[in-house]
Amino acid sequence: MESLTSRLVPHVFADTPGHLIRLLYQRHNAIWNATVGDSITPTQFAILNVVYAEGPMTQQEVSVRISADTSTMAQSAGALERKNFIKRAVNPADKRERRITLTRAGRREYAQLLPKADEVQQLLFSVLAPDGHDAALTVLRTLAGLGSARP
Repeated sequence: MESLTSRLVPHVFADTPGHLIRLLYQRHNAIWNATVGDSITPTQFAILNVVYAEGPMTQQEVSVRISADTSTMAQSAGALERKNFIKRAVNPADKRERRITLTRAGRREYAQLLPKADEVQQLLFSVLAPDGHDAALTVLRTLAGLGSARP
């Protein structure tokens, strides 16, 4: 009698999207750490980027803009606040709401980080032909559930 496991066909991980996405995530983190360092995470940079670009906003609004869950957002914002890169102020009308603003130190840090973050993206896509960048971004947005259009 044939066992159930003898009929199973193992995954070929090189053809498995989840495995490849994990490898891409690891590659991004390795490039980030080699280029930017480990003093700030990509999520923390995303917070600085959004608040720099759009101005002060609530922690919930930032969380939506960077597609971060509330727990990750709270941890990352707390770390940025401890570094004096952002200031969080509680809304007196709604104690659950916190408004985030960049500090001077945060603006300086962002100005120093932006070229490094750009370099990370360039290094990540350096394995592609330049005319393949837009197509790769479209695929990544689609897989991330954002659709093919720019958010």
